[in-house]
Amino acid sequence: MFDLADILETALRGAGAGTSFLLAFVFALRGGEGAQVRRLGALFIFSTGVYVLLSGEASRALFGPALIPVSFIAIYGTIFFWWFAAALFDDDFRWRWWRIAPAVMIPFLHIGHIVAPPGVLEKALWYSHIGLNALIFLDALRLALVDAADDLVTPRRRFRFAIAVTVGVFGLLIASAETIERNYLLPDTLRMLHAIAICVLNLIFGAWLLRPRAALFADPPAALAGETGWAAQTTSVPAADQPAYDRLLALMDDGVYREEGLTVAGLAEKVGVPEHQLRKLINGALGFRNFSSFLNARRIEDAKAQLADGENARKQILQIALDLGYGSIAPFNRAFKQATGQTPTEYRKSALGSALVSSENS
Repeated sequence: MFDLADILETALRGAGAGTSFLLAFVFALRGGEGAQVRRLGALFIFSTGVYVLLSGEASRALFGPALIPVSFIAIYGTIFFWWFAAALFDDDFRWRWWRIAPAVMIPFLHIGHIVAPPGVLEKALWYSHIGLNALIFLDALRLALVDAADDLVTPRRRFRFAIAVTVGVFGLLIASAETIERNYLLPDTLRMLHAIAICVLNLIFGAWLLRPRAALFADPPAALAGETGWAAQTTSVPAADQPAYDRLLALMDDGVYREEGLTVAGLAEKVGVPEHQLRKLINGALGFRNFSSFLNARRIEDAKAQLADGENARKQILQIALDLGYGSIAPFNRAFKQATGQTPTEYRKSALGSALVSSENS
């Protein structure tokens, strides 16, 4: 028999779950750009609603024999959140085997600790499941925070610190609480606070996300403005920003992009405008969604010219990378291959051909 506290907790969980299901429905059906991000967001939000119901003793009883199959939706919430964060924050997001692997592992860990008899194996499977969830939440936090200063899309930069950090930290706290609960009985007060927190968070983020935010979910542009095309963007620059835009182009032409460790704040100081204005200018006029891509556009063009120049045939690729502002060879190789489909060495060989061979043999 359930008392008044159980009824109140169930009502809160019902409100939180209902808000999640409504948000998931809106996310899934809303048109516009960012379809993949929206779909992953809808999956995460829907699975959160299911988890909210399953984590309450009274509300869990409502599922009856459907409890086990429904629980599979809830256990994928961590995976869906991870995918959602990666697709939203990483403009170069691609499906890789290591993004799919946890989705294959989690159901086996979940079923395993349910059917395994009490003992070492059952504990190992259970702790492995909790540990994997914690690692996924930590990586989502990494995705949200590591490149936050590099993000030129204002709504997305705010979103990093809002839902990603909140959900990530909340997820880690839940994983910790579930670990403690396995060995100790948690007070009912914590369950009530859990229900209240989820309900409030859903309402706050629901109201925030349902506002029109085209920039947040916009698809990365297929082709960003290149070195020769930046001047052509002048017509899209507001008249008030034109002097700053001209100074920015002049600085880039002078090679400011070669400065190692250059930040948005540092470049804004050189241009002579507030940081937020420079972010808006680079994103709005040139279409770049993060500062690294903006710098790499010039750096890679410069690198291609140097690698294709026979006079530089003996110049080490590491030296080229350092001259362009990269702290080491690895980020240069990644950026170059991502932009051209070739490594710097492959590009140099294809550009110089026999000239490179004769230079190396001389």
